[in-house]
Amino acid sequence: MKKLYVIAGEPSGDYLGAKVISQINSLSEVKISGVGGELMRQSGLDSLIDIQQISIGGILEIVPQLFKIKRLINHVVADILQTNPDVLLTIDSPGFCFRIATLVRKRNPNIKLVHLVAPSVWAWRKKRAKKLAKLYDQLLTLFDFEPPYFQKYGLKTTFVGHVAIEEFEGNDATKQDALLILPGSRKQEIQMLLPIFMQSLKYFNFERIVIPTLPHLEKLIKESVKGTNIEIISDEKQKIELFRRAKCAIVASGTATLQLALSGCPMVCCYRLSAPSYHIIKSMIKVKYISLVNIILNSPVIPELIQNECNATSIAKAIKTLDCKAQIACFRHIRQHLLSGAVAPSRKIAEIILSILE
Repeated sequence: MKKLYVIAGEPSGDYLGAKVISQINSLSEVKISGVGGELMRQSGLDSLIDIQQISIGGILEIVPQLFKIKRLINHVVADILQTNPDVLLTIDSPGFCFRIATLVRKRNPNIKLVHLVAPSVWAWRKKRAKKLAKLYDQLLTLFDFEPPYFQKYGLKTTFVGHVAIEEFEGNDATKQDALLILPGSRKQEIQMLLPIFMQSLKYFNFERIVIPTLPHLEKLIKESVKGTNIEIISDEKQKIELFRRAKCAIVASGTATLQLALSGCPMVCCYRLSAPSYHIIKSMIKVKYISLVNIILNSPVIPELIQNECNATSIAKAIKTLDCKAQIACFRHIRQHLLSGAVAPSRKIAEIILSILE
């Protein structure tokens, strides 16, 4: 039986990995092992480690964890070499995955290396494209504009589309007087953003306020909103329905902006880091926007409140002045950038992986 090792280092990668594993299991018999989160475990993966240990945002925030992360990398590499898979599929988390891939390549060059989710070389650190071409056998991208950045260095690169289109899709559902709060999928993001989002609520009078989150973050969020009437939902099916029917959302920059846009939910995008990390990243980044929606459409369709602008009064003003109809109209163009042909992205990824395994 062919063997596949899959690594996802954060919740967004866990979401992608779970879909791909489910598709592979439906198409063929493959022994799958690796590293993932709750969703990948639900798809049948027995994860080697808890990815919460490596899901860390920022730059300086990572420094205190470097020795711990290095030990985890060595632990994962040792397991890969012992498992000796035919293919190693790494998903997103370049800081973690590329170090693992580099060590595996040196110690066992017979293992095929495939990476899903292109690093954002169009935004910053363009030299990574050339380094990636020397390291991996194939790259699978989520967005249609990404392949040329890597193909010019000889890396086999395929646009596969974004798995979010398979679940999150607006269909002009009747909107409810509900506000969604999405403060991120990392502990550090929630601790930084949720208090600010909560402060903005005093300016609103929504009938319903809901925080859709992940199961492992539910306890942290419950403690943060204790004594309020805010609902917390971690069920994936309920989350999808919420996205379709909510009036609007306050959301941290990340995959959730795409999910909301595909669902037809207007939003304000926010983000904040520690001051040192922010200034470092700002000096390196080369794009005008931080949200995937605005980047894909190359237009400020959704308001972005970054760093000092990410405060309660600015959020309240942005929500109250949202042009919901204009946002929803623009969101209809997102889908064409995230779908590669008629095949569902997760199935296309699975078929590519299986073809490499054969």
